[in-house]
Amino acid sequence: MSASGKQPVVLVAGTFCYPEAWDAMKAELEQRGFDVYAPPLRYHDLPILEGSRKMAEVSLTDYADDFVELIETLEKPPIIIGWSMGGLIAQLVAQRVEHAGLVLLSPAPAASMFAMYPSMLRIFQHHFARWAFWRKPLIPEWETFVWGTGHLTPKPLMAEIFDQLKAESGRAYFEMSMWFLDKTKASKVYPERIKGPVLVIAGESDRIVRTPISRRTAARYTNSEFIGLVNMDHMLVVGEGLQRVMGKLDPWLAAHGFNAES
Repeated sequence: MSASGKQPVVLVAGTFCYPEAWDAMKAELEQRGFDVYAPPLRYHDLPILEGSRKMAEVSLTDYADDFVELIETLEKPPIIIGWSMGGLIAQLVAQRVEHAGLVLLSPAPAASMFAMYPSMLRIFQHHFARWAFWRKPLIPEWETFVWGTGHLTPKPLMAEIFDQLKAESGRAYFEMSMWFLDKTKASKVYPERIKGPVLVIAGESDRIVRTPISRRTAARYTNSEFIGLVNMDHMLVVGEGLQRVMGKLDPWLAAHGFNAES
């Protein structure tokens, strides 16, 4: 990577995300002078059906490996920002590489964390009901997607997002939801390995990652802050959600001395 002298930021997307999912936040951070990297998760740049053939058995470890490889090419330790499943992947990456800070937006639960909330079971039950779902792709479904992730977000925006979604890895979801059966412990996070500042932001009305998961995630770190956004769902990187997140992220960045040239 060319040396820009700017503070790098690496964005890690979540379930079903397409390459452009971070475009709005990337633009916000670039306007502030940061050097932003937002590669898609492995195979998430492919059309949904083509991707579904390739990503069904991709592990969380595979996703993390790709970001570790990227970060090891950077001139400076980055701020890592992860959303949803990407929030879990961001922690899996941060415990393996030097980084400046960690920002988690409604992060998916790590191994050993309680996640059997009624709304979460409702969203994922039809995926998990399929035999050997861990060897199959997960395909987004409109009604479930809107109810679970964006019930407070304008429907036209949700429709625009839904039309771009990709397939997801059944194996990755097995590793998250049935971590107690996963011999590889792919979703296990070691908080003691993450020393820098951690900011966790969650929507208080989030149905797909219930707010207590985000609170418990923040509590695992000694240098952390949790912020709950009232009347906010899971859509934290677009529209009103993004503006509210940036309103909390900006002072956190300033408080920890992070600026474009830091």
